[in-house]
Amino acid sequence: MKNVISITEARKRLPGIIKSLKTFPDRVYQITVHDEVVAEIRTPAKIKPGEAAAKLLEIRKRLGPKKYRTKPISENIKEHLYVAEGEE
Repeated sequence: MKNVISITEARKRLPGIIKSLKTFPDRVYQITVHDEVVAEIRTPAKIKPGEAAAKLLEIRKRLGPKKYRTKPISENIKEHLYVAEGEE
């Protein structure tokens, strides 16, 4: 559920907005400046414990032996650690 509020209102209600997100984690607050949406306040994506480590191990297996790697694994994992908007 999205709620559109002005930046002035968001400043006044910030503590209440944070409490609301604890109660309703699917809620999204869109912040406007001069009637244009410039930001969103939402709860962070939930990552299961060990999920990042499992993705790293999976990538390492796909890359094969170290002698054939040209880049460190850490340069290839950003797409697995961060959830893109709309994916979950």
